[in-house]
Amino acid sequence: TARLLSDAAVNRSQLQHRLGQCHGQMAALEPEEQLSVQFDKVSDRIVRLEQIYSAVILAQEYLEKATQELQQRFAPRISQRAQATMAQLTDGRYDRLYLKNNLTLDTGAKGEVPLYAPQWRSDGTMDQLYFALRLAIAQELTPDAPLILDDAFVRFDDQRLRKALELLKEESTQRQVLIFTCQSRERRIL
Repeated sequence: TARLLSDAAVNRSQLQHRLGQCHGQMAALEPEEQLSVQFDKVSDRIVRLEQIYSAVILAQEYLEKATQELQQRFAPRISQRAQATMAQLTDGRYDRLYLKNNLTLDTGAKGEVPLYAPQWRSDGTMDQLYFALRLAIAQELTPDAPLILDDAFVRFDDQRLRKALELLKEESTQRQVLIFTCQSRERRIL
């Protein structure tokens, strides 16, 4: 009995301590009206965020459909144009270019069996790939719009730059071409 009484006293003390904590927490709470106002504000914000979330999901679905349409309608032609441009830029060294479903590039040099992603190429070759892709996209999707390039040739050596500028000179017969650069090489070569 003494042990049970002792355990009950300890238990009672713990419960009184917990009761004191609960009273302290209740005292720290704001009045019920203020909590109700805050609850309503949070509920309204949740509704707005759910609407935004739904709009983002819908936009994502439309972007995925647009990407699929772009891939099906334009990717083969863009890929062919970029491949031809890349072959011109590299004197035929890189004769294969493939635009994948996620609109990323793989390319292959003559004699290479697998195609490789641009990051496996030199910086200059990678820039040539992206230049070829940008030019192909512009030719295919915006043939009447000006072509604007900003420091697109920074990692091109002089030979690569000369080839790119020759291509742009041809392109300038079809559209306006604007080249922005912090270097003088382009002016000198042109």
